[in-house]
Amino acid sequence: GRWHGDLAEALVRIGEATEAQDVIDVTRQRALRLERESVLAVLDRAEALVRAARGEQGSAERQLASAQDRLAKLGHGLEEARAAYALAGLRALPHPLGSARAGGTAAPGPTSYDEAARLFRRCRALPWLRQVETAAAHHTAAPSLAPAALDTLATTERQVAALVMEGATNREIAARLFISVKTVEATLTRVYRKLGIRSRVDIVRLAAERRAD
Repeated sequence: GRWHGDLAEALVRIGEATEAQDVIDVTRQRALRLERESVLAVLDRAEALVRAARGEQGSAERQLASAQDRLAKLGHGLEEARAAYALAGLRALPHPLGSARAGGTAAPGPTSYDEAARLFRRCRALPWLRQVETAAAHHTAAPSLAPAALDTLATTERQVAALVMEGATNREIAARLFISVKTVEATLTRVYRKLGIRSRVDIVRLAAERRAD
């Protein structure tokens, strides 16, 4: 059933990307055998989140866009809306200095929180609609770290640092990046060490100095 994709997505959110991929691989074999197209599309949506958690942003976006299109053609409106929501969340993530997304050029198209909200509204999925509205309200342009500092940070570290600059809590960062709160905390520890700072307040200070320049 399509719940296998939900299980995989839940595993991604608690930081178990490897276990999530195992669930996807086993279920995909069975779905292929039974020709369950909707299950395969949902599994692709879940796998895209695994890729996003591993920092493969470009390929994750393309896979989500493809899954959304397939679910739309199959007539699974709620699953289509969920793919649109996940895609909007990925595209809202900060990409310092306008750099290209990891893994290549992002999939084309205007998918946004507005589109996700429209699709959820069409399905009358009010709890999901409230999630989209909350995410859209918190989305603002993220400031960038200075280039010299960026050179020392990995992709996920840059994204976490940029979201800290937006004022996001660890829990909010975890939800945006599809990782666990513990992973956020560990990533911040690495960021502090690489930048020679001690707290998230120092990250905000660096951003302020960058804007002043």
